[in-house]
Amino acid sequence: MSRGSSSAIKSTEIGSTRLDMSGGAERPLLFSMLRIPGLGRAQAVHAMIYWPDLHDCPRRLTSGWGHSRIFAPEAYERVRNRQLVPIVHGEALTLAAWFPICWQMWDGRPVLCVLRSLLPDGTGHPVRPSSASGALPAALRAFPVILNRVADDAPEIWIDDVVADQPTDIGAPLLMSDGRLSRGAAQRVHTVMMLRRSIDRTESLTDALHGAGLLEPWPLDFEVGPAGQRARFDDLRVVRASALASTAAIQLLRTFGADAATFLTAHRISLFRIAVLIQAARAQLKSARAPEPVA
Repeated sequence: MSRGSSSAIKSTEIGSTRLDMSGGAERPLLFSMLRIPGLGRAQAVHAMIYWPDLHDCPRRLTSGWGHSRIFAPEAYERVRNRQLVPIVHGEALTLAAWFPICWQMWDGRPVLCVLRSLLPDGTGHPVRPSSASGALPAALRAFPVILNRVADDAPEIWIDDVVADQPTDIGAPLLMSDGRLSRGAAQRVHTVMMLRRSIDRTESLTDALHGAGLLEPWPLDFEVGPAGQRARFDDLRVVRASALASTAAIQLLRTFGADAATFLTAHRISLFRIAVLIQAARAQLKSARAPEPVA
């Protein structure tokens, strides 16, 4: 985990407990279970999380997590090997330098993502998936803290309770002995808060593009392995190039402003990065096939 210093972050009310985002809670973090009529517990948890497919074991943070530790994001398999990662539109300009930006269909609805790898196990990245490279989407920089929906203006902290299978250090506690968030945990909660401020606008922009018919399928089918292995995707969407000069696109830019124009430009340019993903996938499979050198 990065131990770099961070500026003080404004204190925020979390339920009935005051949380100092720079690492302080006046009392242990205690939260009540959100009840959603007609939903079982698993369904209720699913409904509370924006991108549930990113997480395996979501749990609400309570004072009982005092002995749990978190590690650098890349210590977690999900961070290293996730092929498609949801993002918010404000990340597009940075991530377009590394990956194609597209939409993946989730339950019939497009979700804005970056495509990081063409291989099923998520290997073959064009850049090492680390916080230092600047190539980690915010949802992974925050991992294992989860982007969850705010209920009744009382935000809660959720954690993906998974094992860090490749830790590089001893990590940091989630909570200090006095119930305060550690610096590492506070930094990740801050990242989640940034995502929460942007997610609604990202979803509105996506819905507008989808509703206006500006998205089209982006089927991918490439041979990437020496034994004929292929990478196939049939559930991706991109903005039609011909649609950028349409009346619907112009109206969308009037509605969403300059940041939408920047986003659309980054999106279209990023699609050329597919060539880099093909090269990375082929290099990965070629190296995996190569025999071990004789000592």
